[in-house]
Amino acid sequence: MDKNKAIATLLRKERESLKYTLKDVSQKMGFSNYQTLSSIEAGEREIKAWELASLAEIYGRKSDFFLAEQKIASQPRILWRDPAKTVNKIEAERRFISFCQNYKRLLELTKEEDIKLLAFAQPGKNEFKKGGFDYVVELAEEYRRALNLGGRPAYSLTNVLEQLLNILILYIDVGSIVSGASTSGDFGKAILVNAGDAPWRRNYDLAHEFFHLITWDLFSDEEIYSTSKNVKSEVEQWADAFASAFLLPSEEVRREFSKRLEGSKISYINLVEIAREFKVSIEALLWRLVNLKLLKRKDVLDFKDNIKDVDKKMRGGDWADEKPYLSSRYITLAIKALQTGKVSKAKFAEYIDKPFSEVPSFLRKYGYDENEDYSVAFTAT
Repeated sequence: MDKNKAIATLLRKERESLKYTLKDVSQKMGFSNYQTLSSIEAGEREIKAWELASLAEIYGRKSDFFLAEQKIASQPRILWRDPAKTVNKIEAERRFISFCQNYKRLLELTKEEDIKLLAFAQPGKNEFKKGGFDYVVELAEEYRRALNLGGRPAYSLTNVLEQLLNILILYIDVGSIVSGASTSGDFGKAILVNAGDAPWRRNYDLAHEFFHLITWDLFSDEEIYSTSKNVKSEVEQWADAFASAFLLPSEEVRREFSKRLEGSKISYINLVEIAREFKVSIEALLWRLVNLKLLKRKDVLDFKDNIKDVDKKMRGGDWADEKPYLSSRYITLAIKALQTGKVSKAKFAEYIDKPFSEVPSFLRKYGYDENEDYSVAFTAT
């Protein structure tokens, strides 16, 4: 098979794997009809460089993927929350992995990958089997203390995971159904959080996926994904328990709860206030209070159907926060690489996934001027 034919075949397979029609892709390419793309896929004419670059972008691939003679491409394992509900899963996976690879490259370009990181021993599988939820809570407390996250972990969790553990955190808007994912590959460990979710849900998903990275080599996909639609697997229940204990330290929660008690009652508005204080959902807080034996399980179950609706109404103002994009660290690394001449402006635009024309305004948004000289160095005493 000649090279053009091989590229053509691969382009067709990539389109079909994403369930795109010829018409779908032709519209994205700006072709006047689908026959142009059809002839490219049939190998009837040689593909132009700009066409290959555009198609690669649409399919979430690098152009090199179609040109390389040997394909390495075993996809890194990705754990999705609710994988059955994940829309355009292949497309989302490729985008996630592409950003992870870019992240690694930025670390190399800026020499940040040499920074010494904290390391922790991974727990053993038998410890989970023996200790169950009690062990999970202990593990959450241990990690929270080791990372010095204090009494309000959600406020600094992203920065701590990135800076101390070198976990790549990416906030990407991936639709209304997907909430998060985690992966581990040659780029290291990474977490994807849906930037479109509520702030309190993003925090919870970040902690939930952190559990999966801690236990990455312990549990198989079969153990993590339940075969029942309505019942979570034991491992997923542990991940939820870890996230809850991790974000809601028992002593701090008890203190805030006691402060707001009026006799033996606590008002819903006060519970919402506590949830806001810890940057978690009211649902997560209520079940944490049940597990700490501060609320009755029956009362929470009776109110269960109303929790999410009331939560959104009473905390609507929290949605006013701007959606996070990628992560502060990722963007800082990209800007550093640009300002030190490690990448061109065009490559920088590719790294931040923005049009070339938006680079100046993007830099200004983060306090940088593309015309400023950042090469000045100071002598340490």
